[in-house]
Amino acid sequence: MILYIALALFAFIPFGAYILHQKTKNKGLVLGISFIYLLLSLFIFLNDGFKYNKYSLKETNKLIIALIDADETINTSTYLKLGNFAKPWIQSYLLDALDKGHFTSAESLISIAEGLYVEPDEKLIFYSMYTLLRDTRFPGFASAAIEIESSNPENCLDNSVDIELEIVNGPGVPIGKKNLNNTNIFSISNNDSLIPGFDIASALLNNESIEIFINLNCINSDQTYSFNSIFIFDPNTPLNTYKINQNQWSKS
Repeated sequence: MILYIALALFAFIPFGAYILHQKTKNKGLVLGISFIYLLLSLFIFLNDGFKYNKYSLKETNKLIIALIDADETINTSTYLKLGNFAKPWIQSYLLDALDKGHFTSAESLISIAEGLYVEPDEKLIFYSMYTLLRDTRFPGFASAAIEIESSNPENCLDNSVDIELEIVNGPGVPIGKKNLNNTNIFSISNNDSLIPGFDIASALLNNESIEIFINLNCINSDQTYSFNSIFIFDPNTPLNTYKINQNQWSKS
């Protein structure tokens, strides 16, 4: 602010000399124009849209990179100094932090990203970033899956199977959904989730119980069967198994 005042006074010298000259005409007009000039200059100086010049962007970028290198938390107020570049650059910063294994910085970037990606069509971007962080930090759970071996009802070799997994007392959104054909081994993994990050690995890491829903359509016998059961994960392994006996199938 002091620098602005000094520059403004310096710029005002020619106007002042003109006004103080005895033979000057229209002094009021010149004074009015000068006053408007000073007000506009002050507005531009104080307006946020002019604060994010190349110098401040460069300094903020250097600071964020330094915080990532030191694996320190990046404050939202610091990050938002990037202005219009805050959203486009955050994925690059996250990849840099994850590449270095600096999860303190990465987690703070995810928190910032949650506030940046607020539109419904942007949520998948945020969920994908969160999943990337989780799978990098817990690589063993990136391939989490459930393998279900079934003793299918008789005359059910030609079949189609619909599997759905939901968290017990959860939001009612499946963490996995899949269709299979002509098999008695049903495998469902993180890749079968409807929302990135809301999947089997998420349930495992949060010690959630899940409910299994299976519909079995036996095409050759024109019979439909269903299976429903609560399943508790073994948290020590990303691959969980389950067996369905033939007498556990119910005709629909």
